[in-house]
Amino acid sequence: MKKRAVQSIALFLLALFVIYFALSFMVPGWRLKLSASPMTVLLENLRHMASLKLLITLPLSALITALPILAEKVEKAGKE
Repeated sequence: MKKRAVQSIALFLLALFVIYFALSFMVPGWRLKLSASPMTVLLENLRHMASLKLLITLPLSALITALPILAEKVEKAGKE
């Protein structure tokens, strides 16, 4: 695999993970408040509204992944 492909995949997965966790714990209405063990609370927060969180997270992750590629293309076009 090319270096750029590996970097893009890694950036996409990192962005997906960070955005999903941010939506799970930083949006007050989407956070569950359970009186249970910390592991149970974590797992239930990740499962709660998972489809909606993924619908928001996937396009944002794709956009974040595309930004370095687009910036490089703009930079090359400016040099020509």
